[in-house]
Amino acid sequence: MNIVSRIPTDRDSSLVMAKVYEEPRKIPYWEQGLISLWFLNSFVPLPLETPLRYLMVLWFLWLFALHKEQVIPIMLKAWPLFLLPIFGLISVLWSPYMGAALRSGALYLLTPFVAVIIITRFDISTILRCMFFAGVMAIIVCVPFYDTMPYGGPYPQKNYFAQQMLFVALLSFMTLLNEKSWPWTRMLAALIFPIALIFMLRAPSATALVFAAVGIVGLFAVKFVWVAISKVRHLRTIIFILGASVILSGAMIVLNQTNQTYLTDFLGALGKDTTFTGRTHIWAAGNLAAQEHPIFGLGLEGFWNPANGAAQSINEMDFKPYGTKLTFHNAYLEVRVHLGYIGLGLYLLLWAWCGYRLFRQFFKESSLEMSALLVFGAIVFISTLTESFAWASFNTPLNLLYLGALATLSPIRRVFVSRVPVYLNSPAGYAKT
Repeated sequence: MNIVSRIPTDRDSSLVMAKVYEEPRKIPYWEQGLISLWFLNSFVPLPLETPLRYLMVLWFLWLFALHKEQVIPIMLKAWPLFLLPIFGLISVLWSPYMGAALRSGALYLLTPFVAVIIITRFDISTILRCMFFAGVMAIIVCVPFYDTMPYGGPYPQKNYFAQQMLFVALLSFMTLLNEKSWPWTRMLAALIFPIALIFMLRAPSATALVFAAVGIVGLFAVKFVWVAISKVRHLRTIIFILGASVILSGAMIVLNQTNQTYLTDFLGALGKDTTFTGRTHIWAAGNLAAQEHPIFGLGLEGFWNPANGAAQSINEMDFKPYGTKLTFHNAYLEVRVHLGYIGLGLYLLLWAWCGYRLFRQFFKESSLEMSALLVFGAIVFISTLTESFAWASFNTPLNLLYLGALATLSPIRRVFVSRVPVYLNSPAGYAKT
């Protein structure tokens, strides 16, 4: 109970109006262990990865059957997450590879479905803690691959490996800064944080390095600056508006300098060129493919298939073996090629909803958890411009994005019941009702 007011009644007692809360259910450790295993399955390739994933999906379906009264209302509130996967599943009707499209469509639809079930059964603090534990286990799995980390280690490509280690580093740093974390988990985070950074640096990904610097500075600033200034009314809003004004003014100045080479210089400092390591050639091929079916697209799995000559031509340009399944290194182009302008519109709606939720939660609570979720969402959003990870199924970026946007919809929290009168009969606070 939280005492909010005290009314004197006589010399020896007082009438106090107290708030009564219903405490959330305690989450069993075995459930937390299973969720950590689920996140590990998306963090790093494991032996028997696919059978384990299907078994976990069956468990989530069982949870849905048991708790559908709680899950369905949250699904209805999170409807923008489901429109694009549903349209993708419908695209089976015109995809040239119906079997592969049906499987991909089911996985795309299950991804937000599982996220809703997780947020129904767990609060966001527990979810982030389980993700941190999954990251710790991923570090252990990656240790034997130390020599091959510059080529991706256990992952098919180095960029994805660097991004996964980036998320482990930021989850560790957030746990280290969070005073609400268990003491032993903060000690573990202090150990894992530098190891994750070292592993990330082993893969020569300048993008991950920039994200790491921005993420660490952002979390540090929220912990020691943002929370402090939140005590001054309207100061955060003023700072946000001033910051946005500075960014927009800087962008206008740069864009008006027609002979500027800022982008080239910046990319050069990161070890890149203006083709973004050959991505512009793949983007050009993707634009040509998208123009063939501009409204509905080719359908899921309609482009990246060994039987598709255009896809194999890109493999040859990228010096990849025949049959390698590549991506367009751009989530928006990926959606546009496979699901056309209708799919692209639904994807932009999904991002608008997630962005609105992340910013709303951040300004409403400004806790370290909400700040970290906003940082993760920003990283995933920026990655959509050069990678296709955010248009996939059951991976770490999507877990962080969807669960972050759903964070405050979790019913696992302390709930206010009512105010009740309480008599205090002694200075020590002995109470009777």
